[in-house]
Amino acid sequence: MTLFDFDTPGDGFEPPAPRSRASVLIRRIALIVVIAVIIGVPVGAVAWSFVHQRIEDQVEVWQYRPSPAISEMAAESGMSDEGRFYFFASAPTVENAADFQSVCGSSSDDFVLLGCYTGSNIHVFDVADARLSGIRGVTAAHEMLHAVYARLSDSDRNDLDVLLEQQYEAHKDDPDLAARMLSYATTEPGQRDNELHSIFGTEVASLSPALEAHYAKYFTDRSKVVALNASFEAVFNQIHDQESALAAQVSAAGDAIDRESAQYSADSDTLSNDVADFNRRASAGDIVSRAEFDGQRTALEGRQADLATRYTGIQSDITAYNALRDQLEALNSQAQELGRSLDSTLQVPPAPTPAPTPAPTPAPVAGG
Repeated sequence: MTLFDFDTPGDGFEPPAPRSRASVLIRRIALIVVIAVIIGVPVGAVAWSFVHQRIEDQVEVWQYRPSPAISEMAAESGMSDEGRFYFFASAPTVENAADFQSVCGSSSDDFVLLGCYTGSNIHVFDVADARLSGIRGVTAAHEMLHAVYARLSDSDRNDLDVLLEQQYEAHKDDPDLAARMLSYATTEPGQRDNELHSIFGTEVASLSPALEAHYAKYFTDRSKVVALNASFEAVFNQIHDQESALAAQVSAAGDAIDRESAQYSADSDTLSNDVADFNRRASAGDIVSRAEFDGQRTALEGRQADLATRYTGIQSDITAYNALRDQLEALNSQAQELGRSLDSTLQVPPAPTPAPTPAPTPAPVAGG
């Protein structure tokens, strides 16, 4: 059940005025009494655990003050009131690189860490690059779903895991998803379905009706968070596609220059030999007429002019090749810059190297 209300979907909420610790305790006791009346007595251990967690979450939500950035993440990812309840109950924060690493750990060669749920709190890495701003909303929703999963009863979690595994079967040929799950198996052993729950809820547009019904509790419009994720991926996909196309052009241009240069060198060597042979025959008097001499000389000069034109063309091709290569390097730099903006480990300045301690000055030795 939802024990709080928002004024309007997508807006923040106004919690009651700050209370003393004693008044909070009284409020909690009152809630326990009210809930006990509603659910009846006696209450089983499982039911009591759920009620107790809900009360703890409710008190946290009342006390939490979302920053504008946090409120924006909840709104842009399409969270419902219930979704925002679990999000705010986890006291989410946006962290700079150093603070994020101290709580969540660091990225590795296999994955980039953008958020974490510690079991009580959600931490989102502050991705500063405006081109990738949507990833913060996706990360927030992803971690919110971890908080939801953690609060499920064993029975509900087991039922949900069956649905998640069935959905995974429909996506088992996706190499990117398979690689991610292999990474999670190493970094978070035993959390396969927990991660699938967050991945499917935030990244996959079409799910089974049973899963859609489950996620509808936490999103008023799940397509928002899926679109955010797609827009984030599109930034990298566009650069990757441009890199691939340019790389193909650079490779083809380089191959063509190699072929033209090789043929130019061979034809140039042949012309040099033919010019030398012409000069030898002319000196030896083997060319008997002026017409024959002029004809052969004109033919050699024509071949020489053709080689000069081809040389100029090759130089022009090299200039175009270098321009393409510069474009490719610029795209590579852009992709690396985007990658760095997601990696907290690349944004924490290294500790300064301590200055070397100067050797002590030898004490003067008295003369004897």
